[in-house]
Amino acid sequence: MSQKKIHSHTLEVLEYQTILEILSHYASSELGRQAALGLTPVTDKHWIQARLAETSELRALLDQGERIPLAGLCDLNTLFAHFGKKQTLFEPEELLQICDTLAAAGRLKQVFQDLDPESYAHLHALGGRLQEFHDLVREINRCIDGREGVRDEASVQLGALRSRISSLDAALRKQFNRLVSNPQIRKAIENDNFMMRHGRPVVAVKSHYRMHLRGTVLDRSHTGATLYVEPDELVELSNDLEDARFAEKKEVDRLLWQLTHQVLSQQPDILATVRTLGLIDLAYAKARFSQAYVMSAPDINTYVQLREARHPLLLQWAAQQKDCPVSELTQEVVPISPRLGQDFDLLLITGPNTGGKTVLLKTIGLCILMAQSGMHIPAGPGSQVAIYDQVFADIGDEQSIQQSLSTFSAHVRQVIHILKHAHKQTLVLLDELGAGTDPTEGAALATAILEALISQEAHTVATTHLGDLKSFAYSQARAENASVQFNVDSLEPTYRLFIGTPGSSNALIIAQKLGMDRTVISQARALLAKNQDGSSDLINQVQKTRELAERKRRKAQTLLDRAKSMRSTAAERLSEINDQGKLLEHQANHEIDQTMQQIRDLMEQFQRTMDNAPKPWNEKAQALKKKLHALAASTPLAKRHQAFVDSLKKGDSVYAIPFKRIGLVDRIRRKRELVIVLVEGKHIELGFHQIARPQYRL
Repeated sequence: MSQKKIHSHTLEVLEYQTILEILSHYASSELGRQAALGLTPVTDKHWIQARLAETSELRALLDQGERIPLAGLCDLNTLFAHFGKKQTLFEPEELLQICDTLAAAGRLKQVFQDLDPESYAHLHALGGRLQEFHDLVREINRCIDGREGVRDEASVQLGALRSRISSLDAALRKQFNRLVSNPQIRKAIENDNFMMRHGRPVVAVKSHYRMHLRGTVLDRSHTGATLYVEPDELVELSNDLEDARFAEKKEVDRLLWQLTHQVLSQQPDILATVRTLGLIDLAYAKARFSQAYVMSAPDINTYVQLREARHPLLLQWAAQQKDCPVSELTQEVVPISPRLGQDFDLLLITGPNTGGKTVLLKTIGLCILMAQSGMHIPAGPGSQVAIYDQVFADIGDEQSIQQSLSTFSAHVRQVIHILKHAHKQTLVLLDELGAGTDPTEGAALATAILEALISQEAHTVATTHLGDLKSFAYSQARAENASVQFNVDSLEPTYRLFIGTPGSSNALIIAQKLGMDRTVISQARALLAKNQDGSSDLINQVQKTRELAERKRRKAQTLLDRAKSMRSTAAERLSEINDQGKLLEHQANHEIDQTMQQIRDLMEQFQRTMDNAPKPWNEKAQALKKKLHALAASTPLAKRHQAFVDSLKKGDSVYAIPFKRIGLVDRIRRKRELVIVLVEGKHIELGFHQIARPQYRL
């Protein structure tokens, strides 16, 4: 995988890390969550396509309601990393974590390997990378219990020791009860509860009756009024119990070390499987993210063409405001359909502030970063994205207090960095280009910057509210104007993108709507007309032509999409009809074959009854039998089956119909029309009519 990294400044201003945090919530384990949080965009086309395909295949399973068995995954990397520093063996709960993770790997492997390798090629391959640890999982489960630690059945010796411990404990308590029930010492004891101090059984004795009970004082109360005495009568039993418990601990440690050794001997394979599990959980998180946010997989191309893209963080915000799933609110965020790099390399978006231009830039940037991270994007099917070596973004207030830079100076520094590194495989996103200084100088500087980026063949999307830049895009072959629509009646932006149409500040219209004096408005219009040259009329004419062309392009694209959809539907329907026709043909042939078989069976019965008939009738029955056999052998199914039988050779796979199992041919006895098949380790003799091709199923 390519080691090139997208500029950290770009990731920050586009809020890429926030996207990763949302993604991480869809993982099923800490393993997947950490993988999600550590995800970065890459530039390797094959890696991106593989990750997108994995996400798409898992999304398809989720859309079908399939369950992905990811329960039980643990991050064993941390467990192995800490091992040996403060411990020499794995504790029971750690062994269970290992066991659960490896068992989950086994379940996932089975699920992925059972998938159709053509429809789910990438998941099938991921399943193949998971290793199986049946013996280790079985041994840990045999020895470790989730509640009790090491099971009694883990070894014969452990079972015997625990049985002895139970007997000694019962005997000790019985002896204790007998002792405290003695009337001679009843008045000396505080209570008759069985108690332990320092692992030894004791009797609570009143201090001034100490001499009434022979034994060793092991503890006393805070006041000194109560002494905890180990009676001499219990010492031997207590010693035996202590010895048994010591032996038990020694046996438990031996068993844990045995299991630890088995785990450590397979550590490289286990960690390799854990890495694959992390990739699977990450792909699962991407698929769930895609489903929740109604995303789709983009096509990798040399240009960008997003279809009805929406900013994912706006979707999240809308869902939080309405307290409902994101999937129900995709219409709450106005979609955009920008394109770049096919018929133009620079998209210049003009218009008033607060019109959604910055959101548009971030939406484009995030879609690219998400795609290059192997994620689906919040845009419609058929969206195209290019793979960029670098993405640069100069968005928002970049003022640096520490360096005492003005906002304008900070933007200029960022643009200088971009111009030094921009090239053909670079995406540049510039917000409010030329702002923060004198409009005339700002427009001149912005024009020079855009000319430099065009000469470097960088794909650029720039926003500005400087009207002087509108004519720039018309003068460049690889540049295009665009605007974000503003509703002058409601005085609110609609956030709809119009390519080919430069935006207007609408300052005079807005001022008039808000009630400014008409005299002032008229004076402003006169001054505006005086300062404009004849190029304004030309721009308006070009703008109208572009608007008409853009409307026609959108209409053509809609018709093209509809035609593709209809063609796809027709192809699917034709395929269904062909499949249905084949099924009906197969059913008809099967019924014919069954009917002929029934007739042949009846003829066999009739022939047996005619064996002792007079000679002419016997011969006629034989002739009829031959004709029926010939007819039965001439059906389509019979012919295909005969061809299958004729091609059989030792070692071929066949389906044993009576046993519903697949076996291997061991011997063929063609004269007797029999075959010896090895099925699950057993040799079975079957007639030719009792076997079929391996694809056959009842």
